[in-house]
Amino acid sequence: MKKTIGFQTKDGVKIVGDYYDAKSLQSVLLLHILPGDRNDFSEFAEFLWQNNYNVLNIDERGHGDSEAWPGEAGSWQEYVQADYDKMIYDVEAAAEWLKDKISGAKIALIGGSIGANVAMIFGAKHQPNAIIALSPGVDYHGIKTEIASRNYRQNLLITASRDDAYAFESSEKLFEISKASHKEFIKYENAGHATRMLAAEPELKQRILDFLAKHF
Repeated sequence: MKKTIGFQTKDGVKIVGDYYDAKSLQSVLLLHILPGDRNDFSEFAEFLWQNNYNVLNIDERGHGDSEAWPGEAGSWQEYVQADYDKMIYDVEAAAEWLKDKISGAKIALIGGSIGANVAMIFGAKHQPNAIIALSPGVDYHGIKTEIASRNYRQNLLITASRDDAYAFESSEKLFEISKASHKEFIKYENAGHATRMLAAEPELKQRILDFLAKHF
């Protein structure tokens, strides 16, 4: 079911992740919150796999089992802006790993918090089939999403909770300016931040699945 894999980014950082093979052309890449690791998404990854999606659930650089710098363990807590800016390399390398693994792969990204921001940056550049952003921010650690939201043209689902004020206000703005061909916004009142919404609102998993079924 689950296989732990590793690959290198273009700047030489080793990224570790879990791959769930559903023998499908549809693959979902999961990007966790800061601070966090791939365990944040482990239950959800299995849920997606059980519903016939390949899943790649990674530790972003400086988190979990992934390196922070080439050949160095380290931690995101030591990062400066230039290090955060390179998180996009993790996503690009993960997407390439999936494309090498599966000929003709279609890719969707699901990210929480800073993972959502990086997913949106990737989306604007590479136009994957779908992006699901859990509690994105206009600016998390210098990773800014307004331009990305205007430039991503495929299928976008944003989810945020009103008790998570900055993320909710950011999500409203990003949704409003989005030029996605199809976009949806799921709003909660007291569901918390990013991946925590999956536990607080159990129906969210099915709503994400429904979105993927229609728009992926």
